[in-house]
Amino acid sequence: MCLQHEGDPSAKKKKSINRQGVQPPNWEEIPLPPDHVLSHLTDAHCHSTDLTHAPEVYDAVKLGGLASMATVVDDQDRTKALSSERGWCNSSHPEKGKGRDGKGVGVVACFGYHPWFTHLYTLSSPNSIPSKEDHYFSLFQPSSKHSDLLKSLIPYLPDPISFEPLLEKLRDDIRGSLNQGRLTMLGEVGLDGSARMRWPKKAKHLHPDYKDQHQHQDQNSGANVKSLVDDGKEGGHEQKEAEEEEEGEGEEEWKRLTPFKVPMSHQREILDEQMEIAIELGVNISFHSVSCAGPSLDALISMRDKHKMNFTNKINVDLHSAGGWSPEFWKQAEKNLLNLYASPSIFITSRSPSASSLIASISKERLLVESDSHDVRLSDRLVWSAAEWVSRCKGWKLEGRDTNPSDNDTSDGNIHTQNRVAEWTLCRGNDDSAEEEEEVDEHGDIVQKDVWTVRTLERNWARFMGLVDD
Repeated sequence: MCLQHEGDPSAKKKKSINRQGVQPPNWEEIPLPPDHVLSHLTDAHCHSTDLTHAPEVYDAVKLGGLASMATVVDDQDRTKALSSERGWCNSSHPEKGKGRDGKGVGVVACFGYHPWFTHLYTLSSPNSIPSKEDHYFSLFQPSSKHSDLLKSLIPYLPDPISFEPLLEKLRDDIRGSLNQGRLTMLGEVGLDGSARMRWPKKAKHLHPDYKDQHQHQDQNSGANVKSLVDDGKEGGHEQKEAEEEEEGEGEEEWKRLTPFKVPMSHQREILDEQMEIAIELGVNISFHSVSCAGPSLDALISMRDKHKMNFTNKINVDLHSAGGWSPEFWKQAEKNLLNLYASPSIFITSRSPSASSLIASISKERLLVESDSHDVRLSDRLVWSAAEWVSRCKGWKLEGRDTNPSDNDTSDGNIHTQNRVAEWTLCRGNDDSAEEEEEVDEHGDIVQKDVWTVRTLERNWARFMGLVDD
């Protein structure tokens, strides 16, 4: 039975409600709905390949889908392997379905290179890769205050990688995934105004915070760089450890940032090259934007103006974790970009003091939800918590919390249908009733039927990925 557009006959007049300061739920303790309700939700942005999960972990996920992001060089093949095993196939390959052997959670393959690590890449061709010193000094252009620090770190930094062959592999990976009928995206890509180069793990002994039990730290070197290191402690708190510098088993974590910020111009060049491929191949984009709402919107509008209908009608863009943008800026962006969506998350979006107002400002048809987690075992709870938070920020009904008119339908004479959440099927095709006209009562006031959160998010994801025609 298709319940997508079924409303509560006791609909109330539309009211203006102040939903500022709506706090996110406690995701660790929130009760979960029946499994079939979770199956209608998709995690629009996660990092499942950051950890090695046993097959049983994916088998236990109750969500309908996971959009698994790649971020660095090594991620690309891991993402490809995961989606090959548990892909989500489009309507051109209905026999394959989604998940492993057509069952369970489906994985959307997302290939791309994250802005945090763009300092590793040079735009020079493979035949003219600069030296480490030339690359990093040209990129960061350190002041005299920071020049000596960068010079001391150069021996511990990786050689620059030509981005040209990575782009060719990106194109091949996306095209290959599409040719096999799997849902595919570009991600995680974007811009980050606070992105700083991570302190090399092999240079821990140069950092004043590092206390080695064997006293290997050079006290003089540590003292000399302390004031310089302090410059790198501001911002960048969201940056995760690069795959290239992943700690070995049993080693202590080392998460320190240098004061060297990745120039926005370099990030933009890396981003534009990737977005060109997305537009060429017609795949959606999961877009990272931190501390740079203006440059992010400018990058997207530039692509819109350059490619016109091939951008606005061929692809969609999801602003990962809603970018921490202000409600006012989001409204401006939404008007300028008709293909822009946003997916709030518990971990990231909730850090903003205006988070609930931002969620409330996002149009009904532009909302998705995500976990932004690398631990698939948490996906169900994090995505459900985001959906529950959205429902309160928007003033919507929530399946499993509120009673839908169909939930307690006992017309079949089965008393066991009492107090359950009825199952439903997503309406597909070009359904003109998807956007119902507003009703007006005898006083001329707008009357609006209840909006159901999971049904709305499910349809938004289907529209975002082109799984429905409306």
